[in-house]
Amino acid sequence: MKKVICFLLTISSLFYSCKEKTKKSTYIKKKVIDSAIVYTPKSELENEYLNFNSPEAINRIADIENEYFNGYRLNSSKYYGTQWYYSVGLSKDSPDSINVFQKYALEKNDIKLDSMHCTIFAVKALEAGFGKEFETIEKHHTKIWANREHAGWSLGYILTKFYNWKAYLFISKNSNEYDACLKNYKKDKKYHVWKQPNITLTGVFDVDDDKDDINNLLNLNEFGWGFSNQGWHTWITRFNYLKECNWLGAPSEKHNLSKSTPLFLKTKFTDYHDYNSHVIIFPPKKNETFINE
Repeated sequence: MKKVICFLLTISSLFYSCKEKTKKSTYIKKKVIDSAIVYTPKSELENEYLNFNSPEAINRIADIENEYFNGYRLNSSKYYGTQWYYSVGLSKDSPDSINVFQKYALEKNDIKLDSMHCTIFAVKALEAGFGKEFETIEKHHTKIWANREHAGWSLGYILTKFYNWKAYLFISKNSNEYDACLKNYKKDKKYHVWKQPNITLTGVFDVDDDKDDINNLLNLNEFGWGFSNQGWHTWITRFNYLKECNWLGAPSEKHNLSKSTPLFLKTKFTDYHDYNSHVIIFPPKKNETFINE
């Protein structure tokens, strides 16, 4: 009974941090099946940030996405969605056969498989961008939240509190927290996370009325750490595009029995309507000066 309770708590935690809505696929089928294709171009920019390397962060994500989509197309990738495992991977074609995940694992032989959901995906970028400094971030996280998993808001709090990253709120009038967010911003200039430390905000944008200003801000930043609706979903931005992991994503087209979108997606931020409130947090630039609190 104790094992069952632990299993249910684990699934509940993942669901809270990675709830996503289904959208149209951004994956395009290719006729060429015998050569690698670049789906995500790497960054060739010079790093502009202080104590964070955005090209390293972006290129880590590019490596993951290119490996995934080529594997998805040719045979199968080592990356698969955590919720795909539970919703599809454990199913069987017939009562006597092995399940879908077991077939997939046999295909990959001794290759280590890698379960992905939205926060895991985004953290890969942070780890690469911070390098060894990410170990200190982990210490901050453990000190505040003990052994709890990463969340968009928990790492967002650390980035603003200890690393001078700037957080902005992007919210629609249709958001169920619209009035509360504006009231809180007027009161203390913070985004209030339910029963968690609040995140200091630098500014607020209306996602419907301020699209030009939003694009201008995003285009100034190669990297942004983002989450939606109190942390239901975590993602990153690469300039004005939102890049996310769909935890229902299958490791290959042939294993995509639920016809879900692929594991990784990108959407122009101003066209992203899965949620009505978002926080994006940007690293400080080298030519900016800050006063530590």
